[in-house]
Amino acid sequence: MKKTNRWMPLWALLLSSAFVVSCSDDDDDDAAMMEDRTRVATFLQNAAASDLFEITTGEMAQEQGMTSQVQEFGEMLVTDHSATAMDIMEMADERDVTLPTTLPAAKMTIVTRLDAKSGLDFDKDFATVQVQAHQEAVTLYEQADREIRDTEVQAFIDATLPVLRTHLQHAQQLKTAVDAM
Repeated sequence: MKKTNRWMPLWALLLSSAFVVSCSDDDDDDAAMMEDRTRVATFLQNAAASDLFEITTGEMAQEQGMTSQVQEFGEMLVTDHSATAMDIMEMADERDVTLPTTLPAAKMTIVTRLDAKSGLDFDKDFATVQVQAHQEAVTLYEQADREIRDTEVQAFIDATLPVLRTHLQHAQQLKTAVDAM
């Protein structure tokens, strides 16, 4: 009669469990990386659309704005958002993320509405639009700041968020000023 080691099956079980846990941890890491890539792609696409909107409406403000405040704010938007748009394009290219080349329908509706206005009517609507757009942008970046692990994207967010908050403050001040006219 062959003598068997009664502990061998337990040892084999423990070894296979350790292997499964190890594989499971790798699977969790892979899943977390995939989730982060998805978040990064979504963020870059939304941030690019936001920049495109700010550049478009900033150019409109320079051309159609009645007050120098609106024209100067439009110029600042074009300058700042063109710079961040370039950074976003580089990060998207490195990550094989396709960015939007046109405005979302809701933003296009706003652009069309603004395009039909002039004078103080334009300035007031533009200021209101900029407060809302920058509130949305700050929220987008704050959420990404909490959720994204990608260090390069995180550094971009950390550098850009203070600028967006400043734009929001300027937009709020601009709205107060033009609403008083």
